[in-house]
Amino acid sequence: MMFDLIWQYLLIFFMAATPWLEILIVIPIGIGMGLNPFWVGIISFVGNFLPIIIIVYSLTWFQKTNIYKKWKQKRSLRKSLKNSEKPIQTSTDSEVEPSLSAHNYKQNKAPKKTKKDRAADIFHKYGLPGLALLGPAITGIHLAALIALSLKADKHTTTWWMAGSLAAWTVFLTIASYYSLDWIVNIFS
Repeated sequence: MMFDLIWQYLLIFFMAATPWLEILIVIPIGIGMGLNPFWVGIISFVGNFLPIIIIVYSLTWFQKTNIYKKWKQKRSLRKSLKNSEKPIQTSTDSEVEPSLSAHNYKQNKAPKKTKKDRAADIFHKYGLPGLALLGPAITGIHLAALIALSLKADKHTTTWWMAGSLAAWTVFLTIASYYSLDWIVNIFS
């Protein structure tokens, strides 16, 4: 019996640490399994926050390595070569006639934004606090941390904002999951 309980909490921890299984899913599952909501919240928070610490500090370490520096130099060289090869096009209004055919409409349609693009937009509009608070719902907290770091956010500030966001989401989800499950059980009993 005790081994089963420990195994269930370990399962909650590892599910929370998995990048695509966020606390948005793990906390309701843990509470739905009948586990103690307090411990589900604490273990989910730790399981979700530990990879953020690893991501933040290993990424900043990796960016200081020679491998990364060489890759970045090659990338900037390729970009500069690509930009220098593009011909400059000039046109007048009389040369450009928009076609209303269905084929051209589909080609001119704006591409669908990815999670990364939406997260970058949030970062540019609301800053790191906005990305940290909306990250679990939009991209997942792990990807939000990576995006914040790739957009030159400070590693310590990123860590603290992600921790605060995770704490707020954990408290909210634990309370909401506990009372909604209780409410659903009372309806059917």
